[in-house]
Amino acid sequence: MSSRYSPPKDLSHYAWLSIGAALATIALKGAAAWLTGSVGLLSDAAESVVNLIAAVVALIVLKIAAKPADADHQFGHSKAEYFSAVVEG
Repeated sequence: MSSRYSPPKDLSHYAWLSIGAALATIALKGAAAWLTGSVGLLSDAAESVVNLIAAVVALIVLKIAAKPADADHQFGHSKAEYFSAVVEG
């Protein structure tokens, strides 16, 4: 029996890129805050941690969404992506 639905794609490499970008941003802003003594830059670096958390959640959810359909999830696990949107919001 063939399914007319294509198997889910693993898009987690995009989340890894986002995690890398968030870590680089935090490092650069943190270094700039340390060099300049700017509290504003330090605050901005701390705020960037939210982006890192969102990227990690996206990675976890994308791994779940890439799982194929099973007996409990006839159309796959793609709705797990909505959880990531809620966390991001």
